[in-house]
Amino acid sequence: MNTNTDASQNIRNHPDAVLRQMIEERAYHIWLESGGGHGDHEHHWFLAEREVLETANLDREQRSGKRRKR
Repeated sequence: MNTNTDASQNIRNHPDAVLRQMIEERAYHIWLESGGGHGDHEHHWFLAEREVLETANLDREQRSGKRRKR
């Protein structure tokens, strides 16, 4: 039986699963913001994917820059 704790642990151990979950959540919020109607699910997904990946890249660049300054 897979419990929520097991699922959470599994997600933490797989960065791709974490990224996918972040994209899913952002796509859901984009869908809600657009009125929650049918259609455009691919558009919502691609917007979310771009936003999440851009944010991840910026975070990575900032962490990398901080490490170099030390």
